[in-house]
Parts: sequence; structure tokens; C-alpha cells
Amino acid sequence: MKRLIATLFALFFFASTSQASTDPKQTVESATFGVINELQALKVEDRTPEQVRRLVETYILPAIDQQRIAKLALGKHWKKANKEQRQAFVDTFRDLQIRTYTGAFKAFNGQAFTFKDAKFNKSGKKAVVKGEMKQPNGQTIPIDFRLYVAKDQQWRIYDAVIAGLGMVKTYRQQLSQQLQNSDLDAVIAQMNGEIQTAQR
Repeated sequence: MKRLIATLFALFFFASTSQASTDPKQTVESATFGVINELQALKVEDRTPEQVRRLVETYILPAIDQQRIAKLALGKHWKKANKEQRQAFVDTFRDLQIRTYTGAFKAFNGQAFTFKDAKFNKSGKKAVVKGEMKQPNGQTIPIDFRLYVAKDQQWRIYDAVIAGLGMVKTYRQQLSQQLQNSDLDAVIAQMNGEIQTAQR
């Protein structure tokens, strides 16, 4: 189940750095189908870690507000952290996601996506793009993208809810459990350890 969630999160956090952010749905569609086209052009056995990581860094990272997600994932512990700890957590959290997404991208095997028009809040600064992912076996999984207008006027993804499971909430629960018995520095060190182990 954890692997499925990680794979789904990875498949959905796509965006091009050149994508105009006039419409959240357009941002999601253009980015998603752009990445899928690149993946489909490669045989599964030809998707090297380097190639997949390039896709992650090119399409995923520019779309996500890394600090906002890290802050939301850390929850109440964010306020307790000092400036150095916050930056270390954001950087390490980003690297951990890159590792997770790179592994999950290799599992892509022809899922099809459809998206509905975005629903905006009253101010028009936040939006939800609902969609579905249809797997090759016919199973359909609902997804929600949550976006907001960042300071540079670009739409940024800050959360996703997939089959009822929220990315931020899932991370927050995991981190909260870890921080019950460890301090933030120890958690960051553990995350870095996982990253280093995966790169060997």
C-alpha cells in the first residue's frame, strides 16, 4: 500500500517550468501528459535512474512549493524549529521525495488520466483540480490536486489527495510518530541516512 501511494504521488506532481499559470487544470494537464509522453518513449528497461531523476527535477520540483509542503508536513513542530533546522528539513525532505519519485516513476505502465475543471475559492488564489487515474486493469482511482498562486504568480501544488489519502496528512502522521521519540535533528539525520543508503 505504501508503495502504491508513493507511486501515485510521484505520477501526479508534474509541471513544466515554462507552463503559464493562468489555469490550474491546464497546468496539471500539460505537465502530466508531457511527462507521460517522455516516459512512453522509453522502454521500461531503458528508464535509468539518471533519466528518471532528470524528469523528476525538470517537471516535478518546479511545480511544488517545497517549503509549504515541508511546513505543513511538519505541522506544530515547524514553529519549534529554528531557522537552520527548517532549512535543513526542507532540503532533506526534498531530496527524500526526489528519491521516492525517481523509484516510483520507473513503475509507470500506461495509466490514463482525466481531469475536471478547477474549482476556485472565493479569492481565486486557491484551486482544486479533481481527476481520475485509470489503470490498465480497469481500476479507477480518484485524485485531487490542491494548488495556490505563489508570490511569482505561478500556480504551485501544495497537496494531493489520492483515493482519500492526503499526501501532507500522511507525511505529518509519519513525522509526528517519529518526533515522539526523537528530536528534529535526529529525524533529519535519519532521512539523510535513508537517502545515502539508496544512492549506494
